[in-house]
Amino acid sequence: MHDDHILVRKAFVYNMARKLNALENCRYQNDRGFWIWEETNEPLVKSKHPNRPTPGTKKEDIETGEDLKGE
Repeated sequence: MHDDHILVRKAFVYNMARKLNALENCRYQNDRGFWIWEETNEPLVKSKHPNRPTPGTKKEDIETGEDLKGE
């Protein structure tokens, strides 16, 4: 593909993705596909404990580019 192609000229170039940090006191279960909070040994998303660690947002979701709607 040539650098002068319209898709190359108009494409948004993303910076290198930041490395995701592991949640404190949690472990990711690859085979199950979710985080486990080690204090209660329950899936983090189902925990209703007020002191549970909270994961970050999907604001910078590169796959859909939804965070760029206003640009």
